[in-house]
Amino acid sequence: MTRLIILNLIWILFASCSGGDKKEVYNPKAIELNDKAVAQMQKFNYDSALILFDKAIEIDKTYYLPHSSKTTIFIQKKELDKALVESEKVIKIKPDFAEGWTIAGMINDKLGNTQTAMEYYKKSVELFDRKIADPELKTKVLSNKLNRAFSLILLGQESEAKEEMKKLKVEKPDDKTIDELLKLSKQEYMNQMFKNE
Repeated sequence: MTRLIILNLIWILFASCSGGDKKEVYNPKAIELNDKAVAQMQKFNYDSALILFDKAIEIDKTYYLPHSSKTTIFIQKKELDKALVESEKVIKIKPDFAEGWTIAGMINDKLGNTQTAMEYYKKSVELFDRKIADPELKTKVLSNKLNRAFSLILLGQESEAKEEMKKLKVEKPDDKTIDELLKLSKQEYMNQMFKNE
């Protein structure tokens, strides 16, 4: 159960950040199928969700969200090779999606592809820095800074990340997400993300 909470926390955190990006236009039917698939996913009907995600992808190959959700399902099912394939598709389709680089890095890390993981974490930090500096995304600065700190922890720069989170905590003293993230080390993040239930 804790693993599900951490996975959801990570994806909610990432999704909150991506909401302010420049708007792409996706096929409405693909969006509808994706939404139905997410509803199935929330009920743990993974096979039904995967079918719907695949249909959404078939309709709109530029729509990266179904691939992100498939990544989450494959992590839940302990099918990390498939999760890696889907996460790689996310960053290929949407190379400015910092959150996608972080998740792809975590999967690579877990699979022992340490050098690739480190490159992906660095790329995510670079992309978060760009988002933080973008005046069009000023309403998302807090979540981008938090996501950047999360990537820094994964990169092995835990003390810098924790200092950044403490500064964010001063800005948002009631934010429980920051409290939870401050408690975890890289190994604990990885253990929560990929542990057996």
